Amino acid sequence: MIYLYVMKLNTKKIDRELERLGWSRYRLAKEMGVKTQWVYFILSDRKNCTLRSIQRIADALAIDPKDLII
Repeated sequence: MIYLYVMKLNTKKIDRELERLGWSRYRLAKEMGVKTQWVYFILSDRKNCTLRSIQRIADALAIDPKDLII
């Protein structure tokens, strides 16, 4: 049995990190290897996000995934 955990994403933290790095959401998508639409969807309206997705975002931004969870 596979369990799928979802968490609230701290989109303000992601936006601050993107600003710090001088990246756009497009650049984040490229670094993650996903479509730009996916990044915009996930970062809109504080969507729930899987642990795997949170880890991928954290890896791209080189930050601790715990900082991305509300």
